[in-house]
Amino acid sequence: MAVPDLDTLFKSVGQQLEQGKKALDERIAGQQADDRSHIAKQIIGAFVWLIVLIVVAIILGTWFLGWEKITEPAKVIVAMLSSVLLPVVTLVIGYYFGNK
Repeated sequence: MAVPDLDTLFKSVGQQLEQGKKALDERIAGQQADDRSHIAKQIIGAFVWLIVLIVVAIILGTWFLGWEKITEPAKVIVAMLSSVLLPVVTLVIGYYFGNK
């Protein structure tokens, strides 16, 4: 029975090690992509639900209080939404989906 020489064994183990490192790097990259996608979906989902909530609040406020009483608060809410939350959403999307 012939015993393989050490050079052959070292090459074989080295190749297996390189394959393992590549598989690990691919797994880590895939997990990071999944995490980025999940975070971006959560931020965008929160933004969409907040817009829906504001629209419903404005509609209900108009229905029960009348347009005259709800005009100024609605303007303030929309201004806050566009000046605070929209840049955060843009920043998150740009950070997670920007070029590497």
